[in-house]
Amino acid sequence: MLPESERPDQQEQSIPTDDSNSWFWKPHTLTGLVIFLGVIAYFALFETSSEDTALNTKRGLLFVSVSFLYIAMIHTRNGPFIRPHPIFWRLVLALSMLYELILIFTLFQHKDDVRRLLVYIDPELGTPLEEMDYSNNCLIYDPDHPEDPYHNVWDKMDWFVIFHLTGWWAKAIVFRDYWMSFVLSITFEILEYSLEHQLPNFGECWWDHWVLDAVICNGLGIWLGIKTLDILESKTYDWRDLWSIPGNRGKFQRVLSQFTPQSWTKFDWGYTDDVKRWFSVIGICSIIMLFELNTFYIKAVLWIPPPHIVNYSRAAIMLFMGAVSMREQYEYMSNPLCKRFGQQSWVAVSILVTECMLVYKFGYETISKPFPPHVVAFWVAFVVVFLGWSFWNFTYKLPRRRRTASGREVSESIEEMDQIRAARKIKNRKVQ
Repeated sequence: MLPESERPDQQEQSIPTDDSNSWFWKPHTLTGLVIFLGVIAYFALFETSSEDTALNTKRGLLFVSVSFLYIAMIHTRNGPFIRPHPIFWRLVLALSMLYELILIFTLFQHKDDVRRLLVYIDPELGTPLEEMDYSNNCLIYDPDHPEDPYHNVWDKMDWFVIFHLTGWWAKAIVFRDYWMSFVLSITFEILEYSLEHQLPNFGECWWDHWVLDAVICNGLGIWLGIKTLDILESKTYDWRDLWSIPGNRGKFQRVLSQFTPQSWTKFDWGYTDDVKRWFSVIGICSIIMLFELNTFYIKAVLWIPPPHIVNYSRAAIMLFMGAVSMREQYEYMSNPLCKRFGQQSWVAVSILVTECMLVYKFGYETISKPFPPHVVAFWVAFVVVFLGWSFWNFTYKLPRRRRTASGREVSESIEEMDQIRAARKIKNRKVQ
């Protein structure tokens, strides 16, 4: 039986830092309890009460949400990340749990009631979104507009370009793998082609799909993400206590470095090492793609415009939640001692399934639109090729490669033994 300190369940509880006994790393649960009750008492008992039912309802829901986040932040388990502080990543877990609870509540409402509730929260919501089709005019050079013949290109160069680039930079860091990032980028462009009959804003010009999105935004973002990974992998991680560093400049640099990783683990997904790992990675990629698609379907179903705080908040939660989930899944797949499915991964899968149910319930008339024949033919061909390649690789190519490698190792061992015997014969002759 493993010692308690080496069990996978206990490893995530430890905080391997040089100053782990300092005030900064201690739990302070009693202090937190006093602060929590004091804040609740002040706002509930000493502030002037209002007779506005709507205002009281908003305040009540706000304090329920904040209280849930506060309690979960204190009492949930630590995850795989500890920088800048474990409490930050416990807050990410708590936010994802709160988001899941909101989704479950929404799932049991009527679509129109949910839209009215969003208006209650933000008066700017609750109006149907304008259906945008970006593939109407795909001319790169438009001679009909001599004053600005490249207006179609400039019209696409909005703030979404920056979000695209930074988004894929962050995703490459989360995935820690070039090929996974590249395949997911291309797959999403293909999914946009396949689903533009359901959501018109998926319709884009060919150069918008493959040049502006896939090459410039996604490609450049992935490249920058990989370069960031190279820096993180080559960096020497040597942490010292803040108060043992001389000079204010050194202390300031130590404070800034608190927002960098405590250590770094390079991901080697080993896609084709065995069939179980292959389909596990495919499952992870499928989950990521569903999260991406749910972003567009939810805002279309609930009439949430793209540049809204609701979408930004969900994207931020998904990013940090995804970083923890990917680390947990890699550990779960790669470490035979890890028997626990990560808590953040558990919540992430729950959120994904709930979002899919919400899209199915509220947007059935959208997702039930029949696929065009050429889209069906493409995906049937893709599935056939994918399953055929998987069968060939894991039943023929991989076993043959392993037999060849095994035979090579045996041959090398025999050669080494022959060399040892020859050396012994020469030594015995010299002795004689």
